[in-house]
Amino acid sequence: MGGRSRWIVTVQSLSSNETGLIVEASASTVLTMPCLSFDDVLERHQREIYRFALHLTRNHPDADDLYQETLIKAYRAFGRLDRDANHRAWLYRIATNTFLSGKRKLNRIDSLDAAGETITPIDPTDHASDLEAKELLRQVEHFVSRLPEKQRVALILRKYHEMSYGDIAMNLKCSEAAARANVHEALRKVKNCFGDRF
Repeated sequence: MGGRSRWIVTVQSLSSNETGLIVEASASTVLTMPCLSFDDVLERHQREIYRFALHLTRNHPDADDLYQETLIKAYRAFGRLDRDANHRAWLYRIATNTFLSGKRKLNRIDSLDAAGETITPIDPTDHASDLEAKELLRQVEHFVSRLPEKQRVALILRKYHEMSYGDIAMNLKCSEAAARANVHEALRKVKNCFGDRF
């Protein structure tokens, strides 16, 4: 064979609850590369996905519902997921899609109520009140919660979860340029509303 190793790839059951890929070399070296189970993926990302759901919904009961729906959908689709997939981005995408579709359903029901509401920005030149940091943060969070959904989700993914624009684009099913535009437009609105206090 002239110094070349011959590789044999086989898939076999290692135990009742763990499967893996075994690669055998002609020198009888065996390497095991375990396949991740749904529980493994969940263990790695569950806190982060729940935190994301909480950022989106801004309350624990709705975050619990969004988190549960996300995990149910992920569990059902896990068998169809490519072994080399980015599980973190995949879970974020499911959570994002579940949130946005839920908001669309809610908007169809409450469209008349939403039409009467407007966002009233705080006068950025009014420094007389000298708000404390907690109050300012509460106001910013409230303002962000009223942004258009795609801008809000893009901003949360970028600023709170430090996702790349490519991952944000994948989650929002848009181009990377559109993801950048959503983040920058959301930031522009926040800065316009809060001026130099932010």
